[in-house]
Amino acid sequence: MNEPLLPADLSDSNQQSFLDLIEHVAVGIVKHRADLSIVLANVKALQLLGLTKDQLIGKTSFDPSWNVIDEQGKLLPGDLHPVSLALKTAKPVENVIMGVFRPITRDRIWILTTAIPELDDRGAVQFITVTFSEIDAIIKKELKIVESNKMINSILEAAHDAIIVYNSQFEKVFISKSAADISGFTLEEFYNLKAFSLVPDSDLHLLDEAKNELLDKGTISDKKIKIRTKQNQVLDFTWSGKVDKELNLVYLIGKDLTEQNNYEEALIQSKRLFKFSSEINDLILNAKEPLDLYNGFCDIAVNKGGFVFAFVGLRDDINETIQPYKYAGEESGYLDYFKKHISIKNIPAGNGPSGRTIRDGKIYYCNDIANDPAMEIWREEALKRGYRSSLTMPIRVDNYTVAQIAIYANRPDFFTQEELELMNRINENINFAMTNFSLAEKHDLAKAQIDTLTVAIEQSTTSVMITDTNGVFEYANPSFCKSSGYSLPELIGLKTSILKSGYTSIEEYQRLWANIKNKESWVGEFCNKRKDGNLYWVKAYINPVVNANGEITKFIGVEEDITQQKETLSNLESKNKQLARIAWEQSHLVRAPLARILGLVNLFNNHLVSEEERLKFLEYLKISAEELDAVIKAIVIKTNEHSNSA
Repeated sequence: MNEPLLPADLSDSNQQSFLDLIEHVAVGIVKHRADLSIVLANVKALQLLGLTKDQLIGKTSFDPSWNVIDEQGKLLPGDLHPVSLALKTAKPVENVIMGVFRPITRDRIWILTTAIPELDDRGAVQFITVTFSEIDAIIKKELKIVESNKMINSILEAAHDAIIVYNSQFEKVFISKSAADISGFTLEEFYNLKAFSLVPDSDLHLLDEAKNELLDKGTISDKKIKIRTKQNQVLDFTWSGKVDKELNLVYLIGKDLTEQNNYEEALIQSKRLFKFSSEINDLILNAKEPLDLYNGFCDIAVNKGGFVFAFVGLRDDINETIQPYKYAGEESGYLDYFKKHISIKNIPAGNGPSGRTIRDGKIYYCNDIANDPAMEIWREEALKRGYRSSLTMPIRVDNYTVAQIAIYANRPDFFTQEELELMNRINENINFAMTNFSLAEKHDLAKAQIDTLTVAIEQSTTSVMITDTNGVFEYANPSFCKSSGYSLPELIGLKTSILKSGYTSIEEYQRLWANIKNKESWVGEFCNKRKDGNLYWVKAYINPVVNANGEITKFIGVEEDITQQKETLSNLESKNKQLARIAWEQSHLVRAPLARILGLVNLFNNHLVSEEERLKFLEYLKISAEELDAVIKAIVIKTNEHSNSA
């Protein structure tokens, strides 16, 4: 259906004149059918939209390619487009500002649009005529102002500094979001706060000075005045300000320097800790004995570590107390009080940092002497001397605390995590040095003992030799060399088997090795062969040497020369055999006269024997006794001769 685009009561010539007029007007004109498709567009419309007639006819005004936006820059839905609204309501929609994207030139144009519906006899919308004119320059200027305001607001909102504007009565008329964020209050809470109520009492005099200068000179710069947050945290601030007399306003800008100050303080602290730890490490490296550490630590703690007082206390187990040895810094009689009130027992006087450090062998610290219950006994005396924090570290030797080092600072919360970590490392280094001193002392003692043993072994008449696990000589003392006939250089590298003479059985050697390989001792006798081939007897004691891992590393043999004993024993056995033979032989010579004597004695007891016979028997008895005496003398002489010959 082809609806007429112009009024039907116009003649053809008038219609052409009307179209010519439309073509030359200074506003864009676009005509839509009821289906919202474009059926007519004048030159200005084509110019503004940057299209040809062929490119425009048939499209709708809310085609997605137009990317139409409203004044706020939001995408304008098709059903809210003026053409759609005019179609829906059958009423004009006037002066709508829109931003239209031009697909060909790929830019956006701002237009002021009016949509007027044309109704048929029944009141239905037949056409919609849209007129629009360019307002690009105006809109862009307005947008620039809006964007500028947005940017200013964004800067104020994003500013890290606190910005507060007061009127002449110092009532707040503007507070930046950053000021509220820093203070911990909401904007509403901040507005309701009394002016300058966040300034702590300690800085009120600085506030008065700054206000007077501001009102007098009109400006202030970098005034240091703290504020207290809602969370009761005190922040370091510097304030700059200006009075605008024309507007009767006071502008204040505050910079939160807390983090910067903390950083600078941390930097100073770090430098102090580095210097302190460096000096202590140098002291540890150069110390020759524990007293060097005790004497040097206190001076370094005060002069380099920034502590007001430091002392070393020695453990006194007899009196169950701590005896101060060395100190540096602000002592002022504190140690006299300390000695009277300190203990290492688990009682109130021993439950401060010093007593617990001695008992437990751990670092203890107090970051608030004024309020720490553990410091009650010493609190008053400590505070008098400006001690606000303290730390004690144990000096340990072989897992036993022999002393403690106490250091004191002049402000609370002095011992930060970094400080504590450093003190732990220093304490470990000191205790490592103390362990080394102890080891060195033990080493010197052991060396002295070894030297003594070495001299004793070297000068001993007992033979001593050391072999590896295969029986190869590693050492032999002079006595062993003398007995064996070998020099020490000759023995080194040789096996003990060079001394075998063949008198000891293979089974005995096997038992020996089984014992010592099983980490047991062996005791026995050897008949050894000297270097010159002569034999000599020894009683040997062989023991394995076992290391900390339970491994056999060496064998030590101790030998006693028993050759003389063996020979003496052999001679005695020979004598005993000869004496036994002599005794057997002489016993027969003794028996004959002894038997006669016994027989004659029996006859004397017989009453039938006459006196004459008795006299005769008595003569026989004398002869037998003399014979027995001669035999006994002969035995003695023979025995003595045998003994002397042996």
